[in-house]
Amino acid sequence: MVKLRAIPGGKSKGKTFSLIYGLHLFSAEEVPQVIGGGIVLRDGTQRPLPLHVLEGNREQLRAQLLASIDAVFDRYNASMNETIPSICPQGEEVSETGC
Repeated sequence: MVKLRAIPGGKSKGKTFSLIYGLHLFSAEEVPQVIGGGIVLRDGTQRPLPLHVLEGNREQLRAQLLASIDAVFDRYNASMNETIPSICPQGEEVSETGC
């Protein structure tokens, strides 16, 4: 699977970056193969994976990405029978948007 990588460049507020990523939630059994720019479903059909573009400095990108991840889980959590566990540390104060 594709992994997100940290954006180099330190924490300078003056630098602007573009973050391009694809994010979609499937059950593990539904997607046996990932191909360039898309997925192959269990029934053999190929589907593109939409890419998203975020622009801003490191802090802006982080906040937008966390909000985007939350939106994916919120969207699918409503239609799934099981609850998706929180990825945030238990018992710790977390000040980020996604937690």
